[in-house]
Amino acid sequence: MKFTLLKWIGFFALTLIYKTCKIEIKGQEYFDKTYENGKPTLLCVWHGRMLFPIYYVKSKNLSPWAIASPYRDGAIIASILQKWNINIIWGSSNRNAKQVSKTMSSIFEEDKNAVVCITNDGPKGPRHIAKKGSLEIAKKFDADILTITGHSSKFWKFGSWDEFILPKPFSKIIILVAPQYVHNNNDIVKSVSSYMVKYEQKANDYINK
Repeated sequence: MKFTLLKWIGFFALTLIYKTCKIEIKGQEYFDKTYENGKPTLLCVWHGRMLFPIYYVKSKNLSPWAIASPYRDGAIIASILQKWNINIIWGSSNRNAKQVSKTMSSIFEEDKNAVVCITNDGPKGPRHIAKKGSLEIAKKFDADILTITGHSSKFWKFGSWDEFILPKPFSKIIILVAPQYVHNNNDIVKSVSSYMVKYEQKANDYINK
């Protein structure tokens, strides 16, 4: 009963936020270019900024996949995502990691246009440090890596490990789609983490202009 109530409260709260905010999307062409090239995509997001890419993916009607933690908070978010036609892979780097890797591999192998979304520093941090497993799978299947982030002119900032940001209704939201990550010979965890942090800062700069 409590879980169901929290699920519906979360769903209506996010719907209210998305409907009342002025939302501007920057970098749309980067996602279109990546999605249309016939390769699977790993969409990397930071746990604390997940609400921005959630809106973007919801608005695209893609029926993508998202990895969700089986813990209570993850289950609430997952139930909301399912209402928006987003498929769920249950598990995390801390729980059922091998099964998550196996499922991701199957999706990338079977669907060359698959989009899999992952909070790279979730479910419990450390903040802004990407997990290696999903990145290695993306590399193995030659999947493109892309990050989507964003910021809001008015927001509540939680005191959680991820510094979670919840936009306030009637605020201005910037959603930033970054150019595709370019694979290199550097440490993939450090390289992808730096790439994601760079574009989070760009989103901050846009909203603070």
